Amino acid sequence: MDLRQSSLRIFLRHFVAHCFPPRKADGGLRVLVYHRVRPDADDPRSVTPQRFREHLTVLRDGGWRVLSLDEVIAAVQNNQPLPEKSVLINFDDGYADLYDYALPLLQEFCFPAVVFMLARYVGRVGRTYSEANYPEAPFLSAAQLREMQQAGIEIGSHGLWHVPLAHLPLREAEREVRLSKEILSDLLGTPVRAFSYPWGRSGDFYDVHVRMVERAGYQLAFTMLHGYNSPPYERFRLRRCHVYPWDTGPLFTAILEGRFDGWCLKNSTLWRHPKRWLRHLRKFLTKDGAGRKS
Repeated sequence: MDLRQSSLRIFLRHFVAHCFPPRKADGGLRVLVYHRVRPDADDPRSVTPQRFREHLTVLRDGGWRVLSLDEVIAAVQNNQPLPEKSVLINFDDGYADLYDYALPLLQEFCFPAVVFMLARYVGRVGRTYSEANYPEAPFLSAAQLREMQQAGIEIGSHGLWHVPLAHLPLREAEREVRLSKEILSDLLGTPVRAFSYPWGRSGDFYDVHVRMVERAGYQLAFTMLHGYNSPPYERFRLRRCHVYPWDTGPLFTAILEGRFDGWCLKNSTLWRHPKRWLRHLRKFLTKDGAGRKS
């Protein structure tokens, strides 16, 4: 893991976890989102099976109620409060290591989950639009998706190619939303009911894209905006909490308790600009440092 990119973030998460108060539960839902589970986890998208087991143990021993998508849909559509400490587990992209490492642990703990699959990546080896710097990796096959569905894992859509809808012409964006649902529904033999916006941050989708998702027949949609979902729910703008590989038991507990909910800089479009400048500065300094060494 590149600590030049993560050490400050880790420090801030520890600071917030210890100094910010927990959020008062009010019958809402916290959604946890992962991407990959693999033994050689070496990037911010991946956790090791050992770390994932630690998180599932915290959920079980802490009395958290891990819900199925059926339970969430029933509550959200009717704006009904959920049981205290309700949680939904998500995975974005659909990498094949979920079948090898995440599924056995979910079955061991008897926890349901939702996998948001990139429809054009089923059975492929590659990398997504936003991950050009990562090595290629296999994605879930059709057979693996069906087996996971039989094991109680809901399959949702993450679009076709992992391109933010706001980066596309409206016609292409609508195609991403509709065609991905059709492809996955045909593959699974059951309607796909939930959508996860590619990237899903502020500025990656707008009201027009939310309406596309609703028109396409999805029942829920999930963003990458951090936070907690309380009734009355925004069922096509549900918030999630990204879980990182450095989130040990105490940090994971802080996520569940909502200690990070007031610290949501990445939810703002204003944060994207300084973040881009910092990235360019880091590249310049790294290149300059390499030049001096030579």
